[in-house]
Amino acid sequence: MIKPIQGYVRADVPLRILETAMHKSASDPSTGFLEISTEDGVLRLAISIDAAKDMQIDLSQLFGEE
Repeated sequence: MIKPIQGYVRADVPLRILETAMHKSASDPSTGFLEISTEDGVLRLAISIDAAKDMQIDLSQLFGEE
């Protein structure tokens, strides 16, 4: 994760998240995309159930709900 996403460069300033939404795929309910609204625009990331579960664990640790 050290390499920046190609085509998107941002200074070492945190990117503030304004809003998030999860959209399931109609053809495959175990996949979908995570939409993250930021001060720079909207990011849409393809995500699977496994990746979402990993993210849930990370967020739980952030909130101290290990």
